[in-house]
Amino acid sequence: MNIAARFSILLWISFCSIQSFAVDDGSSIPLDFSLALKQQIATTDKIQVLLPVPNNIITIDANIQISINGKTPITAQFFVVNTWPKIPKGTKGNNDASKPSAITHYVRLLLIELDKQFVSSSALTLSWHNSKKAKLSKISNLNQVEVSLIYPSQNWLAQSLLLHPEYSQKEHQWYVEPQKKYAEYFTNQALLTQNGYPPEKAAQWLYDRPQAIYQLFIMTGDKKWLTAANELSTFYQQHLDEEGQFTLKNRFDAKYLMPKGLLYDYFLSGSYQAKYALEKIFKASLEWDEEYSSRRGFWTERNQAAALNTAVSYWEVSHDEMALTRINNIIDATVEMTFSPKNDWQLVGCPQHSFKSHEGWGDNSPACSPWMMALLGDALWRFYQLTGDKRAAALIDAFGDFILNYGLFYGDKRVKNIVIPKYIVSIENPEQEELNQWTNPQHACDAAALLGKSAYIKAQSGSDNFMVKTLFSALLEQCQQRYVQLKKEKNKKPYWLLKPARRFAWVYSSTSDLPWLNSQLNTAY
Repeated sequence: MNIAARFSILLWISFCSIQSFAVDDGSSIPLDFSLALKQQIATTDKIQVLLPVPNNIITIDANIQISINGKTPITAQFFVVNTWPKIPKGTKGNNDASKPSAITHYVRLLLIELDKQFVSSSALTLSWHNSKKAKLSKISNLNQVEVSLIYPSQNWLAQSLLLHPEYSQKEHQWYVEPQKKYAEYFTNQALLTQNGYPPEKAAQWLYDRPQAIYQLFIMTGDKKWLTAANELSTFYQQHLDEEGQFTLKNRFDAKYLMPKGLLYDYFLSGSYQAKYALEKIFKASLEWDEEYSSRRGFWTERNQAAALNTAVSYWEVSHDEMALTRINNIIDATVEMTFSPKNDWQLVGCPQHSFKSHEGWGDNSPACSPWMMALLGDALWRFYQLTGDKRAAALIDAFGDFILNYGLFYGDKRVKNIVIPKYIVSIENPEQEELNQWTNPQHACDAAALLGKSAYIKAQSGSDNFMVKTLFSALLEQCQQRYVQLKKEKNKKPYWLLKPARRFAWVYSSTSDLPWLNSQLNTAY
């Protein structure tokens, strides 16, 4: 199925304030379907729209209706396409029985079907009441050609997909404006090919470029990025074999597990193909052994992150208990490496493994990589946002302390004496570290994102986060320099280059919470 068919329509709806929603008593929302008759290409007399819904808003047993002027009900049908994961009682790391998600199923994707004759009305209201006396019907497979995506605002969409609360467009302008410049290049395959990155070059797909572009769409609302992300997601799906192997590589490599783009594809379209692709790569991901031993030949936080991201993403769409078990196993293994390290290594707050197992050379002294910990921290962060998992929170908390205490060096005056995150920390043999003040700052954004998450969790638990937050601010300022550069640019270029090509995804795939973290931590900018 081509992109035009998969997302033939992006239907926008007008909305009152997000804050008007109530979890228990329900709410009502004015909807504007006035564009539907012009945009809907369905051959039937029905209109179908797909609404992503934030957590704790609409229960699966809610009474829902659409009415004219909030008074006259009209005929409409409502179907649950997907729900927020329901955390089983006794799940490891989640002891907060008061969390609504632990006791109630909430709608995450809602399909609405109504007659075209009602769409011309500009005063339709969607209302619901969580009564526990009704039961919404479920539907699994959609005719995507006939379904339109709707959402009330960028903040609503971010809450439905990225799981962080709202923030203003002004607060994330510094982040998205440079990303747009780079995205103009990284979504233009002719330019990429011209610069040595034909689509068949596997390494350029690392770190989930579709995810980064979907997140740009979510944060800007510009549907050109949705179209581009769909194309990238389709390319990735077309290069997965039935075993979930990325066919541009001749062997299994966990780094090429790119689940978040597929996750967003599914939640923006209900795509069965994206969900099936997620299932395939989840099964393939089981080849990665999350356990570390002193006899282990290869282990990195990057691969652990890819396996955890895949398990979390698949669990989100499928609610498969096998996926939840896999998540728990990966987190437990990471907890052991971090808080009960092998070989009597000292406790330093990172998932310790040998330098040689990470780099393929050097000795067997312990090591950790700050920027790869940022990738792992982002996967833990998503599971924490979904469940409140205390193990995930403890790991993120500790990771921030590790970077603060062990993971930094300073550049000289040629780079303005900036603080720089190390690429890898050789804990007992620092002579093995390669401290490059020109290339290591490429990881300022991802390291800042991890530090921001750590500072946020410390604040939530009442711990002192001053030093971690201060370091977050210093690295965030470096990350924000792209926006400073953009504002100073006199001859506006249509796009910016970034090498290597995979760098775009590692900068933006795990850092979309930076603007929100910045606002929450009240750092200056």
